[in-house]
Amino acid sequence: MSNKNNSEFLPLLIAVAFAYFAFGAITNVAGAIIPKIRDSYQVSASLSAFLAATFFIAYGLTSIPWGMFMEKNSKKTTLIISSVITTLGVLLFAGIPGFVPNMAAMFLCGIGITGVQVALNPLVSEISDPQKYSRNLTAFMVINGVGSYLAPQLVTLIKNQGFDWTVTYWVFTVIAIIMTLAIAFPKYPIKIAGDKDEEARALDAGNISASAIEEARYHQALGPKKNLTLDLLLKNPLIYLYAVGIFLYVGVEVGVANTIGFYLQDKLDINSVLGDGAEAAKNTAISNYWGGLLLGRLVGSFVLDRIPGKTAIMIYISLAGLSLYLVMNGDINQALMAFPAIGFFISIMFPTIYSTATNSFTPEYSSAISGILCTAIIGGAVIGPAIAYVAEISQGSNPVPNWDAGLMLAFACYAYIFAVGFFAPSKK
Repeated sequence: MSNKNNSEFLPLLIAVAFAYFAFGAITNVAGAIIPKIRDSYQVSASLSAFLAATFFIAYGLTSIPWGMFMEKNSKKTTLIISSVITTLGVLLFAGIPGFVPNMAAMFLCGIGITGVQVALNPLVSEISDPQKYSRNLTAFMVINGVGSYLAPQLVTLIKNQGFDWTVTYWVFTVIAIIMTLAIAFPKYPIKIAGDKDEEARALDAGNISASAIEEARYHQALGPKKNLTLDLLLKNPLIYLYAVGIFLYVGVEVGVANTIGFYLQDKLDINSVLGDGAEAAKNTAISNYWGGLLLGRLVGSFVLDRIPGKTAIMIYISLAGLSLYLVMNGDINQALMAFPAIGFFISIMFPTIYSTATNSFTPEYSSAISGILCTAIIGGAVIGPAIAYVAEISQGSNPVPNWDAGLMLAFACYAYIFAVGFFAPSKK
């Protein structure tokens, strides 16, 4: 943020923080509800995973359109409209039970959350000092991690109170309404360019950051007809390195989270070991996975101030792979410790890949980069169901899927993410 009059944007900062919390909870509750979808609607593990995956299909279909919409409109308008859509999605999920209605509601939620994230990421850049952008984005992702951690625990709490698991989405409806109201009223930075005196006055008043003025100057120099998203896709192949990295990262992050309950239930037979306490233990394991991400992002804020992002990517993703190996080669207790370790070591991937991509191009492309990389979040719709499908086709005569075989896909994703860190250009 600008160093002057930061208090003017305090309500906006609080609203942004709550929005990150809200979309973290709504997005990452899936690991706790997927086994319930399988049991409630009597469908396969891969089909129940696909219902959750429709959320991420929406990212693939609407991220670039949201980015283009934001180029022509304000971030505030984008946030308000997308928050209203999110509210409608969670309300539909809560109000109309059934596999197909839930799938439609999940898709609508995905459309809304996509718009929220497409707008939030560059907004953080606009209200941050350039040298602190990666750290600030990581900090907001910590808040996102709090929502992710609490969501599975909410499912357990609701069940313990004697309610159906779908009541979770009534709670999310309230959260989405609060998010919509919170982002509708704060003061936003003003984007101006061309008038040096006006820019100086805006900076002195704390109404705009230097990075926002630089971005606006680029847009003015380009003129209104240049499509920055297409220009980036057609002329800058480096963006594909990052886009595939985000695709596989989100896919494996969500895929592993959505596999935890199945792995503990089918592979490690936690129901027999813990009896009535098994469901709470599974949801706690999922929460701890997201808690590992939360802790990792807290630590990552300091790590990224001290080592280059590309180096951090290679070190952290290697340790994530080691943690997954420990999951697959131990007992329940070892798995319950290793799953959170995976979360810890993949924690910095999204903000680090995102900020590395942003720093690889000129500021004019910030909105286009956000749209493209958020499109790549469709990986969450692919890797999770693929893990479940490979596990099912590999089970042979066994009564349960072979989750070890399915999780081999996770190792392949980790290998590519390592390559992103290796091949990303060093910051000049």
